[in-house]
Amino acid sequence: MKEFPITIGIDDAKFELKSDLRTTYLIGVVCQGTRVVRVVKTNIYIDGDNATDAVIRLIQQNDKHLQYVLTDTITFGGFNIIDLQEIYKNTNKPIIAVTERPVALDSVKEALLKQFPSNYTSKLEKIIKAGYLYETKIATAGGNSTIYFHMIGMTTQEVEKLFQKLCIDSKLPEPLRLAHVIGKMF
Repeated sequence: MKEFPITIGIDDAKFELKSDLRTTYLIGVVCQGTRVVRVVKTNIYIDGDNATDAVIRLIQQNDKHLQYVLTDTITFGGFNIIDLQEIYKNTNKPIIAVTERPVALDSVKEALLKQFPSNYTSKLEKIIKAGYLYETKIATAGGNSTIYFHMIGMTTQEVEKLFQKLCIDSKLPEPLRLAHVIGKMF
């Protein structure tokens, strides 16, 4: 792993579920180490099914030097769920989906069934395909913090080493933290 790995952190912009506006932005922050190189965006549908393709597009736009992909969970714009395996297959970039808390899968299943009775299984399948949810500790200015992640294309040890390089004072890797901050501006 390089001293200053080139990553893209991806998160969604803020949105209103009950709004007439049915799209939001997907924000990508490309960093070399913790230094911002580029910020990119694309649209996704709120509660739609196009986030996987949107993530692939953002990666391909920045493909030349990009080494790792970080996403803030696997759900964007409500329940527009990404397929980590599909993204990895189409980009050949290791991908890590980071979350700050464990997932209550039964609650997610219930919400999906209630909100998407006709395509409940396709959305749930993407969650299951994300695989095991790993847990690790991140050293921050305030002490050790717990973070969780799914990953494809690398080992847990490689993920932890990458986190050591990308987490400054937050338990979130800097490219993700920045994508989240930028997403709040829209």
